Amino acid sequence: MTQVFEPDIEFEERSNDLDLGALGSAIYRKRYWILISTALGFLAASLFVTMVKPRYTAQAQVLLENQENFLTGPQLTEQQIQQNTEATDEALVGSQVQLITSPDLGRKAIDDLGLVGNPEFDPYAHGLSVVSRLFVMFGLMRDPMRVPAEDRVLNTFEQRLTVFSPTKTRVITIQFWSKDPQLAAHAANEIASLYLQMQSNAKRELAKKAATSLSAQIDELKDKAVRAADEVERYRASTGLLAGNNNMTITSQQLAELNSELSRARTQQADSQARASLIRDMLRQGRISEVPDVANNDLIRRIAEQLVTARAQLALESGALLPGHPRIKELHAEITNLETQLRAAAETIARALENDSKIAASRVANIEGTIEQQKTQVVASNTDAVHLRDLERAAQALRTELDASMTKYQEALAVEYSTSTPADARIISRATPPDEPSFPKKIPTLAFGTIAAFVLSLGAAVGSELLSGGPRDAVDESRPSGFAETIERVKQFGRSREGGATAEAGVAEALREEIAAERDPKEKIAARATTDQGVYVLATRASESEAATAALIGFARSLAREGRPIMIDLDRKAAQVAALMPNAGKKMIGLTDLLDGTASFADVIHRDQDSRLHFVAFGSADDFDPDELDVILHALTQTYDFVVLAAPPLTASDTPKVLAPFADFVVLAMPDKNDTETEAARATLKAAGAPEVLVIDNVDSGESSETGAALNA
Repeated sequence: MTQVFEPDIEFEERSNDLDLGALGSAIYRKRYWILISTALGFLAASLFVTMVKPRYTAQAQVLLENQENFLTGPQLTEQQIQQNTEATDEALVGSQVQLITSPDLGRKAIDDLGLVGNPEFDPYAHGLSVVSRLFVMFGLMRDPMRVPAEDRVLNTFEQRLTVFSPTKTRVITIQFWSKDPQLAAHAANEIASLYLQMQSNAKRELAKKAATSLSAQIDELKDKAVRAADEVERYRASTGLLAGNNNMTITSQQLAELNSELSRARTQQADSQARASLIRDMLRQGRISEVPDVANNDLIRRIAEQLVTARAQLALESGALLPGHPRIKELHAEITNLETQLRAAAETIARALENDSKIAASRVANIEGTIEQQKTQVVASNTDAVHLRDLERAAQALRTELDASMTKYQEALAVEYSTSTPADARIISRATPPDEPSFPKKIPTLAFGTIAAFVLSLGAAVGSELLSGGPRDAVDESRPSGFAETIERVKQFGRSREGGATAEAGVAEALREEIAAERDPKEKIAARATTDQGVYVLATRASESEAATAALIGFARSLAREGRPIMIDLDRKAAQVAALMPNAGKKMIGLTDLLDGTASFADVIHRDQDSRLHFVAFGSADDFDPDELDVILHALTQTYDFVVLAAPPLTASDTPKVLAPFADFVVLAMPDKNDTETEAARATLKAAGAPEVLVIDNVDSGESSETGAALNA
């Protein structure tokens, strides 16, 4: 069974490598042509920068920021101004860029600059040329004179205007170019000024519309506020909720006054009771004169004075008279009478205070009754008061809204009639007439033209040389002729197999079929492996030697110059592909692992580190099953141009003899050039059925890819 193998390995389509030395020689031969082309490029660039009329670009810059302050906007607080500034930062600057590049602003700038009729901006200002008239006559172009002159100028104006904003900034750059530097600077400044003026006009127009809208709104709010106030007063009069002091209703105010009277009456009652109780306590203790109300009474004060006088007389008389004397008795009687009068006066005062207390108690009772009645009236009017407060709140809300609208209306009028309304931007850099042209840049243009001419001429020289097939690596003529003939013989055989089988190939094929019928299954597998398009080469050597191994590797590497070769190591004792391994000395997975199914083609196929040769190591097992070898060889011959089987030496194994009849070529490495051994080995391989034996020798051990060969017929 056969299968098509497509390994995951890239091959170059071209079989030859570039010869850098030959390529350099070709460039050197064409050096005059390259130098002349470079000089012509320099002359063309010089002519261009001399003949082209220079362009001058002027630049102005505008900063977007809120220009409102407490002078231009007296109703704005500092916090509101800060919020407006932050809003400007967060706004899309691109919308302002589009505004600057709008056709309306462009038409205003064209009028102010007087660009209509300027030939620089309107090439048809003086009429059509003869060629243009012919194109219009035959319908090859539209008549530009049918387009208004302002529109023609506007198209050119928009092409010369560039407006952009650097990233993460609020700065807008306005660039304008013209052949006249004064006009370029004047145009950039005019555009910036018109932009600020357009913003101011937009603010005034917006304020005018706001004032018109607010005027109608204010009239409506006035009517609503008047009706709401009338309704409040009518309801207040109908419900008797008339307002008194401190915006209190009369019933509530009366209740408050009664509460005050009640407090005073209770205070008077308590005071009278306390003073009466104090007088009686003093009477019982005999300390009448210490009572403040008794001491301050005129009658009691006179009785007290008489009592003091009588007691003084008694004391005076007692010194001369005996107690039984009538005068002493008279004085005692007078003192007793005065004391009785004094007590009676105190009793009278106490009773008077008690009467005052009773009167105050009666007044308290009367006031409390009146308060209860007033409370009933107040409770009855609470429902009406709630509705009245709702009406008052509605009227107050209308008045507040009316006041706010009036304030906004006044501000809108101030902005509308103001001649200095600030725009939300300011010019931070005005354009000045440039000294140097922006196009063409003479030195960069000359340098670029010269370098471009040099690169193009050099590329043309290299391309023509590559297309002619000149700078390719070929077989080194200094090598021995036998090696070159060996490679050429293998190439010719591959070409002959592509065009059809030759007579020699037919004979070899018949011989292989005849021998295959007498061989074991392993030989039949090898025979079937040679029927595909790839050239099947058996490589062996007469004995084990490093020189012979190097010769075989050099031969395989040389095949890499002619096609896509792969080398398979069939010697399990000596690693013939060790020189090809990037990590020499480490055992690699290879053919036996592929046959066992433990590895894939992509795992076992490796590339030579010094050439385009691919190789497959023997593997980790000691032997392999030859029954599956035909599948492997068939897959490889479908992909590679040359399949080289590196067999063990003739003296060490019979594998070369077994596989020789089924190979397209047998390559025998004999670096020692021993004629006797060479003839013996050739005879052995011929006797085994090899169709043709090619002998290679004279291998340079210092360079494995450089080998010598001699072909022995």
